[in-house]
Amino acid sequence: VFFAMKLLARMGVGNWGVFIGGLLFGIHPMRVESVAWATERKDVLFAVFFFAALVYYVRWLKQGERGENRTGTYVVMFVLALLSCLSKVQAVTLPLSMLVLDYWFRRPLNFKLILEKTPFWALSLAFGLINLYTLGQQGSTTDEVTQFNLLQRICIGAYSFCVYLYKLVIPYPMSPLYPYPKPLPWEVFAAVAPFLAVWAAFIWLWRKDRRVWVSGILFFFFNVMFLLQVLGAGQGFKADRFTYVPYFGLFLVAAWYFEQYYQKKESRGTLQAIAGVVFLAFAVMTVRQIGVWRNGETLWSHVIKFEGKSNSLPYWNRGQYYRSQGDYNKALQDYSQAVTINPENPELFNSRGKTYFDMAMSGKFGNQERELVQKALKDYTDALSIPNIKPKSKAEILINRGAAHGSQRNFQQSVQDITEGLKIDPTNENGYFNRSIAYYTMGQIDNALGDYNEYLKYQPNNANVWYESGMILRAKGQNQEAIERLTRAITLNPGLGIAYIERARAYGQSGNKLLARQDYQRAQQLGERLTEADVRMMNGQ
Repeated sequence: VFFAMKLLARMGVGNWGVFIGGLLFGIHPMRVESVAWATERKDVLFAVFFFAALVYYVRWLKQGERGENRTGTYVVMFVLALLSCLSKVQAVTLPLSMLVLDYWFRRPLNFKLILEKTPFWALSLAFGLINLYTLGQQGSTTDEVTQFNLLQRICIGAYSFCVYLYKLVIPYPMSPLYPYPKPLPWEVFAAVAPFLAVWAAFIWLWRKDRRVWVSGILFFFFNVMFLLQVLGAGQGFKADRFTYVPYFGLFLVAAWYFEQYYQKKESRGTLQAIAGVVFLAFAVMTVRQIGVWRNGETLWSHVIKFEGKSNSLPYWNRGQYYRSQGDYNKALQDYSQAVTINPENPELFNSRGKTYFDMAMSGKFGNQERELVQKALKDYTDALSIPNIKPKSKAEILINRGAAHGSQRNFQQSVQDITEGLKIDPTNENGYFNRSIAYYTMGQIDNALGDYNEYLKYQPNNANVWYESGMILRAKGQNQEAIERLTRAITLNPGLGIAYIERARAYGQSGNKLLARQDYQRAQQLGERLTEADVRMMNGQ
């Protein structure tokens, strides 16, 4: 907010206009998502450097007018631009925003203006290409995500553009997620008309040299155009956070004209009344919207209010929250509703299956354990029967089904499923862990040890697995290696009493009775009970 207000002041907006512009930037309800959502604080971070760079750009322009040396200012500008791009790729629009300032200060629009910004164009191009490559690797830029063609995407972009203009004045409804509607409703196609009308008005304003309106619209468009989802990325086609920087252009228009009319004494009372009503309404809406972001339940319940009838995603996400909180019954209700809406999504069956399995393993459902595992197995099998399942998802579901089979002591089937899953995705760490349990129970300790070793490559801080693998090595007579692993387990979890017992046995078998006795004593201090054989070894018998 500070740098946005600073930029308004540098652009010649009067004090009251700067105040109104800063207030709009700070409390407009569409700001909430960027501030309340921890992940999107990068919006705030990139905006700090972005607006600071523009402030220094104005300073650089003024220094040029005065004939001062401005190399240092240019370097600071570039560093701020780099920091902004590192914070969020959306900052690639910075040189375009600089061109808007060139127009604002009536600099002649020529090739020189382009050339003097060469380092900034290069920076934006580099970060833009990196982002496109990353999105491509994730599969986020393909039509496979949304199944919309280019013409439909253009209509989606026009619709989003118009919605952002509408929500500048009436920020309702606001939702953390706006999933792609299928099929596209008529208003998406109809939005092309007001979109073209805006640009027709823009051309008229340009010809009439309405500098404030032209600058504001250009700033808004340049900073929102890459976010209109014409290319397509992610799960939603618009987002409140996308307006965080772009709205500055429209706030500039409001701030400028507020200042102009406020200078006329006869207008002040009316302006104060209008501003008071608007800011009071915005403040109330902002506070209410902040409450939406309290936790996963409030967040996705809010989305369900607007999108729940036709979209499974908010139910799935709320189910994930309930499951993480151990509220399994509510999680099952949401997963089941999601499955009803979208029975072709294997992830929904997988999540419900994991919930059934969690319930079975929790020990809270008594004699229902077997029934719950059977329900989990059915969900996993149903998920695997869905065509065109993604390989990584298929691997996870196979491994989950293998774990469920293992819990029912069906170890052969468990190993078979998990092995098939690991062939598809050899990076699934849980597969190695679950298969190691099956191998160990079946007496195949070498195979179990191999899987423990693979698992520890991904989770080197799991004390229990260091303990388990150390126990196997001791059983194989490899006491020195066992001691090393058990020591690692104790280092990671000094309260793991059974690790002291196991290391004491390894010390005892190695002839180091003193260290064995110390470990036995420490295990007893931690509340572990020793076997008769352990007691004899501790007493040196």
